[in-house]
Amino acid sequence: MQRLPLPFLAPALSLASFVSFLSLSVPSHAQAPANRTWTSTDGRKIEAAFVAVEGESVKIRMTNGSFFTVPLVRLSAEDQAYAKSQAAAAGNAAAPAKPGQPVVMATWPRSISLEDRPEVVVVREDAAKNEYVYRSPHYEFQCDSRLGSNVVREFGRIFESTWLINCLFPLDLKPEPEKLREIFLARLFTNKSDYMQEGGIEGSAGVYMSGKKALMVPLSSLGVRMVGSRVTLENNNDDDNATLIHEITHQMMNHWLGVLPTWYIEGSAEYVEMLEYKRNGGFSLIGVERQMKTYAQRMSQGQGKTFNMVDLEELMGLDGARWAAALGGKPGGATANYGSAGMLTFYFYHLDGKGDAANMIAYLRQTKEAKNAEEEKAAVKTHLLRERTYAQLAEDVKKAFRKEGIDIEYYPAGRNGPATSAN
Repeated sequence: MQRLPLPFLAPALSLASFVSFLSLSVPSHAQAPANRTWTSTDGRKIEAAFVAVEGESVKIRMTNGSFFTVPLVRLSAEDQAYAKSQAAAAGNAAAPAKPGQPVVMATWPRSISLEDRPEVVVVREDAAKNEYVYRSPHYEFQCDSRLGSNVVREFGRIFESTWLINCLFPLDLKPEPEKLREIFLARLFTNKSDYMQEGGIEGSAGVYMSGKKALMVPLSSLGVRMVGSRVTLENNNDDDNATLIHEITHQMMNHWLGVLPTWYIEGSAEYVEMLEYKRNGGFSLIGVERQMKTYAQRMSQGQGKTFNMVDLEELMGLDGARWAAALGGKPGGATANYGSAGMLTFYFYHLDGKGDAANMIAYLRQTKEAKNAEEEKAAVKTHLLRERTYAQLAEDVKKAFRKEGIDIEYYPAGRNGPATSAN
């Protein structure tokens, strides 16, 4: 399959056109440079950080994390000299990175935006075979019904925004399509029964199947309806979008799924789901504590300021089988697991240590290099527990959330049944 050219990769633009272009080709290991004021030859000013010189252009990063390429000749003499001196010092003038890979941010972003509406193209619409295929820059989505233009447009924004935020997080996840794929794949099903027949889990609104290298979602989860033979948006809301965002995040982390514990696989997707999705494409993390409180209220089903979490040792030791069993188990069991994982992930991202996710990032780095289950457990002890018992961690979590206005209470251990012998 040939990779489609990225519609937002375009010739270098003037400063006056900053807001219409997003360039994504800087090295993912680059450190965040300091912002400065850049001035164009016609006197326009912008706050941004130097990233690299590429040919006759300079690449800079805006304060919202977006990247732009500007011709050197459009900048003041002082800015041209500065850019060239920075490039010479870094030795990066002749070292462009792999196209399409955005630089990971060194600090947690405040907002992430798609500056242009991603182009979504129709690959195939075959009514005789009920095969309908569409592509955005990094995604192909397939359906057994024709999708209306508004559905295609909205899905394209959600897919590309979720790809971008997972690329830019300081976690340095480096999302890539699965082995032998050049583009991510989503399969959308008109009938829930077809979704279940293909491997959907009872009680789930969508699922990422690593074995099938595809995200699978029934259209009933996405706020759409049939108008004749075409699928169109009906009452698309934040909950509908959350289903896609959650599952897309799983797919962005496909290379990590074999080494990460179930609570964090689900918690990391819950975290992105709890963020404010912007309808024009992107996410806002401004007021992320408020967003967490809204999430806690929703997942605790209106229990005021109190949030009930699964016992942390039990939660952090859950395997995939017990997690899946909760979906069809007693009412509220799956919600408690998902909510607890989301809140614990928020804690490690924003409340643990210095609140900069440094311990989680170190954990991910060590886990990626782990060669067996014992080394994976060692990474948990070294970076997440850090000499704490699970009881001490539970108390630290409780104290941290209390400062945010959330009272944490823990369910008694054993809510998910006994651990399996393999766990």
